[in-house]
Amino acid sequence: MSSGSVSSRSLFQRHRGKVLTSVGIVATLFTAGSVCMYLVKRWLYKQQLKITEQHFIREQIRRRFTQTQEDSLYALYELIPVFAMVLAKKLDLEELVIALRDKKLSKTGSQKARIGDNDVLSSGISTSVTEVDTSTANVANKSEGKTQKTKAELWNELKTKSLIKMVTISYTISALLLLTRLQLNILTRREYLETAIRVAVEKESSLSDGKSVVSWIWGLWKGDDTKSAVSEAIEDSKAKPTPVSKNSYINEQAFLSLSWWLLNRGWQDFEAIVEENVEKQFGQLNPRDTLSITEFSEKLTEVFRDTNKQLFPDATNEQNGTGRLQTILLPRPDLEDFVLKQTLDPEAFNILNEDKTVFGQLILETAKCLESTVSSIVLETLVNESFQYIMEQVETNVSKKKNKQKTAKESDCVEDSDAKYQMAVFTISCKDCCNEILKSGVVSMDNEFLARLDSVVILDDLSASVYSNFGFQD
Repeated sequence: MSSGSVSSRSLFQRHRGKVLTSVGIVATLFTAGSVCMYLVKRWLYKQQLKITEQHFIREQIRRRFTQTQEDSLYALYELIPVFAMVLAKKLDLEELVIALRDKKLSKTGSQKARIGDNDVLSSGISTSVTEVDTSTANVANKSEGKTQKTKAELWNELKTKSLIKMVTISYTISALLLLTRLQLNILTRREYLETAIRVAVEKESSLSDGKSVVSWIWGLWKGDDTKSAVSEAIEDSKAKPTPVSKNSYINEQAFLSLSWWLLNRGWQDFEAIVEENVEKQFGQLNPRDTLSITEFSEKLTEVFRDTNKQLFPDATNEQNGTGRLQTILLPRPDLEDFVLKQTLDPEAFNILNEDKTVFGQLILETAKCLESTVSSIVLETLVNESFQYIMEQVETNVSKKKNKQKTAKESDCVEDSDAKYQMAVFTISCKDCCNEILKSGVVSMDNEFLARLDSVVILDDLSASVYSNFGFQD
């Protein structure tokens, strides 16, 4: 054996411990590094999964928020016909229009009768049939106990009622939209809060047995299929419907039914205030008096301004309108049972009386929202938008009606901006505007007035704050 191989073997034998130690260290470091890299990758994967869950949850919340606002508009379309029926009992304009039409027809008939009488006198034909018909009609009117109003009285009544109805509608529907938005957003947020608590409790209970470091490392080590893990996480994050007891359901339905108060009682407070201000601005005008569109707009502006002063808080008196608005939109506590008896069947009413905890919480939260200055600002903004819509409609209607009466020559002589119209023309235009505002149809949903109010930005801002902010809750 050569001396070189012997020296190499002896060198290896001398340093064999060091070589084996170095190899072991390298192998250990490599293995540890691989394990650490794998654990880091698993940790990053789980963080990515959490981000995916959060994005999905936020998207679900956003979609549900959008759907809630659409549901509010649908609800308004459902309630408008109910409000129109209630208004017809006290502010029926069509009855006055028919009475004026009958006056016109009777006047035309009497003129024809006079012409006929002159012909009869010359020919000797009897007029007994006409006389009998007239006397019979007079007797019928007296038997019905109806006092015959003059044409001027009918026009004045139509003028006043059309203005009162138009302004009252704008305030009531604006308030109804605000109330509906608050109610539905409060309910939807409550549902999401209950769902979030339920999911958190379920996750906490599932992780209660895995608090040790070994369990944490094992959770990172086990390799679930990525696709199945992501889908499972998304399924966990979905807003699963929480089982609702019959009592809770009835509590929520009772809460939503409180809009009955505004539609049947609360709007009369609006009407009383509006009537006073309409009489102040338009009471001295006769149907034949003429106004320009600018003059009419200024008078109507004063009506809205004076009404706002009586309803909404101002800088000098912060409590001027908040309490009054709350009593208009919601019944007093002593009247809640009266409202619920009008809207719930006896069985549901009895179940509600067994436990009104949820109902009380919802009422309290809604009252706090209505007491806030933000809600007053939103309602005032909606009313201002209503005024803009009314003036656009009145101006369009007045121009159309006047153009039908004008000849081409008169149209050339008078500029539209300086044109003056009889108050009777404004009256009919206001009546037509009321019909446009109260136009309903859930399928078509073509009410321009409701669409404009629903698109007010500050209303969406308030809805978003109620939907996502828990500051109103105790």
